[in-house]
Amino acid sequence: MDLRPPHGSAEGSAAFCFGEAAPESGVGEDQWRRRMWTKAIVLLRLLVPALAGITVFATAGYGQWAPPRPVPPIPPGDARVWFYRDAGTYDSRQLPSIEMNGTIVGVSQPVGSFYFDVKPGFYHVTVQQYLDAPEEAANIDLTPGQQAYLEIVSLYDCISGSSNLRGSYYSRPCFYVWNMPAQVAQATVARVPFYGGN
Repeated sequence: MDLRPPHGSAEGSAAFCFGEAAPESGVGEDQWRRRMWTKAIVLLRLLVPALAGITVFATAGYGQWAPPRPVPPIPPGDARVWFYRDAGTYDSRQLPSIEMNGTIVGVSQPVGSFYFDVKPGFYHVTVQQYLDAPEEAANIDLTPGQQAYLEIVSLYDCISGSSNLRGSYYSRPCFYVWNMPAQVAQATVARVPFYGGN
């Protein structure tokens, strides 16, 4: 029996892939095609779940959730600031530094949260980026024992343009710091990976 597909034939290629020869004189072409389609459907039914499983396990390592552990209480006389980010599909994946009164306190992960304990007082919170604008920062005035929640929000291409000389395109993201109500923020913080605190 010759298993080589007829040259240039799509049906022959399918037959070659499934290890079947072209229809013999005793087998009708319709019956042969039905058998080929049946084999193709069975193969797809096996491959699709396998590929879905591979996809799930391949992406499971992105942004590992920390094992549940109790968050320590706020040290006496201090305040706690939570930073979190829940970037969507079209948000920036960059990892900008977060500053409080000009001092870097952490890095904003695309999806995740962390906290930073500080002394009570006034803090100007910014995210390191291409341009600084007043509307991109937040000001908080903390009292002892208080918890504040700051969401880092990104706009993927708020600064963009092109060069006529070379025909190149450039894009820069912008990051905003939003002071969020505790009830809203806690739901997101509980859902995203936790990266610890100071």
